[in-house]
Amino acid sequence: MTDMDPETGPAIDPQAARMPEVLRLATALAEQMLAAQIMGRAISPAQFTALVSAARLLQDKDVPWPPLVQEVVHELAERMEAAGSEPDGKA
Repeated sequence: MTDMDPETGPAIDPQAARMPEVLRLATALAEQMLAAQIMGRAISPAQFTALVSAARLLQDKDVPWPPLVQEVVHELAERMEAAGSEPDGKA
């Protein structure tokens, strides 16, 4: 038995064990952001940052993004690009 911790059994990455919750929360946040867009309300910077952070964490852990998260992230990126909000200032 390799990769076994004698006290806890197989070694498990604690972050990997939390990925289902990250997926659930990212999807819920994407739903809220999509609803805000549909209703013509602004998306708060905190929501944007939280969704991007969750998406990066999922990507770093090789966890596919839920379809709604992917849709909202790509739509926001397109809007930022269209508005000339590239980080380097290019339009």
